[in-house]
Amino acid sequence: MTALLAAVAGTVAVAPTPAQAVDGPVTMIVDSALDAVDADVSDGVCRTAAGTCTLRAAVMAANTRPGSTIELPAGHYRLSIPPNPEYLNTRTADPTTGDLNVTAPTTFRGAGARETVIDADRVDRVLRMGADTTLSDLTVTGGEAKQREVRFTDPGGGGIANSKNMTLRRVAVTGNTAGYGGGIFNIPDSHLTLIESTVSNNTAGEAGGIRFDDTGTVLNSTIADNRVTDDWDRPGSLSGYGGGIDIRGTGLVDIRNSTITGNTSTDGGGGINIAPAYLDSLPSGVTDAIDAPLGHLALQNTIIAGNTVGPAPGDCKKAFAAIESRGGNLDSAGTCGLTAAGDLPRQEPRLGPLGNHGGPTDTAALLFGSPAIDAASDCPATDQRGVTRPQGPACDIGAFEYQP
Repeated sequence: MTALLAAVAGTVAVAPTPAQAVDGPVTMIVDSALDAVDADVSDGVCRTAAGTCTLRAAVMAANTRPGSTIELPAGHYRLSIPPNPEYLNTRTADPTTGDLNVTAPTTFRGAGARETVIDADRVDRVLRMGADTTLSDLTVTGGEAKQREVRFTDPGGGGIANSKNMTLRRVAVTGNTAGYGGGIFNIPDSHLTLIESTVSNNTAGEAGGIRFDDTGTVLNSTIADNRVTDDWDRPGSLSGYGGGIDIRGTGLVDIRNSTITGNTSTDGGGGINIAPAYLDSLPSGVTDAIDAPLGHLALQNTIIAGNTVGPAPGDCKKAFAAIESRGGNLDSAGTCGLTAAGDLPRQEPRLGPLGNHGGPTDTAALLFGSPAIDAASDCPATDQRGVTRPQGPACDIGAFEYQP
């Protein structure tokens, strides 16, 4: 497994960052939706040959100014420069082509997930994070991490490939595809914090929505309608697992007040799969008999419901891993092993379809009569949409607070 993790980590290497910033962090305001490179990265200024500031030029300039902020006004920012073929058989990346390669700590701020859209238009994945990053109020879509006819190309993370500490707040990651990690792929030694965000309608051969190879936090977020297909040729037992979330690391993934629904896989864990790499291929009777948790998932006030493995219900699957319930969770299929106070196994949550129910990102609304209503305690002050939650023992399970 160590060799596997080392190999995976190598696939997201990026070109070296300059040793020193040109002149410290700045705020760059993108003023063109075209895809054009920075004219002179040595000056640390976002400026193309045409004198505009594009998203790609801003990323290239920010890589020389660690700590900078990129402001993205409302608009559709579509990538159009295909990857450089000279880099396809290497483990480095060309920042002037293909996906956007972030190599210095950077903050991205949009005007709202429904207003600011970064779209790779199937040219490549959207973003490759080689430094600590924060993204807020935008959508990441149209990414495709492709398996090419060369040895070292990286088909992980259709929307975002993350190798450091990344925070997404009020972000939608939707409509991306990859070999693994259709929406987001987090390699070993990385951490993803997902807050008030939606990961939906992404597709992969494993980990349709999010792949965690290390630690992560999911709070007040929705993971919905992601899909794992069976047409991905992956060695070992990884292919087909984790429709919504696939956890392969040994660190803690902490999920609170979130909704995981409508995801599907062709093998274990339509909603969530947690297992160290390759070990889930042992017969189920063997894994059930061995108490050797190597992975750790914690759930609190979270709905895992309506997920499937093929045509059959299947919310969770674990092997050599622990699913810890901290109470107040609902699992419609009864496959997550929920036994803590306030847990509701084998109950239907009465959820509506994913859609715009107010707020910056799509959610799955609780319907009248849902057992999740007023069944949780110790909730955040607001739900995913920003709607105030009651404090005390009368808030709702999941990312959506019901309003009569």
